[in-house]
Amino acid sequence: MASTTSRLILSAAALLSILLLAGAATAAATTSVPSYCASGQAIPRSPLPGCRWYIASRICDMMVLMYPPAVFRELCCQQLRAVPAECRCRALRVMMEETALTIGGDRGSPICSQVPQARFAPAVVTKGECGLPTIHGTPFCHALDAE
Repeated sequence: MASTTSRLILSAAALLSILLLAGAATAAATTSVPSYCASGQAIPRSPLPGCRWYIASRICDMMVLMYPPAVFRELCCQQLRAVPAECRCRALRVMMEETALTIGGDRGSPICSQVPQARFAPAVVTKGECGLPTIHGTPFCHALDAE
C-alpha cells in the first residue's frame, strides 16, 4: 500500500512540474517582443525625439528649456501613441541606445549622463506620465536592459 501511495505522490508531483513548466513557457511566449518591433519598421529610425528631450528635462536639473516640461511630455506621449503598444518598451530602449542626450561637462564627465536617463525612461509609459499600455498589457516597462 505504501508503494502505491508513493507512486501516486510522485506522479502528481511530476504532473504538477510539467504544468508549471508549460505555464511558464506560455507566459514567456506571450510577452516576447514581436519581430516587427525594430528600428525602421514599427519603431521609427532615431525614435521618440520628444521623449529624449522630456527625459533629459526631468533628469537633468540644470537643463534650461525653452518650453515647460509638460510640453515635452505631451510631445513624448504623442510620439509613443504612434508606436504599437507591443513595441513601446522596445522603442524607449532603442531611443536611449541610439539618441540619448549627454548634457554639459568637460573631458568626458557629463553633468547629466545617459545612465540616470535610462533608469527613468521606462517610467514614461506609467500612469503618472503618459499612461500608455505596453506589451505587458498595462502602462509598464521593465528596466530597459530587460526588454
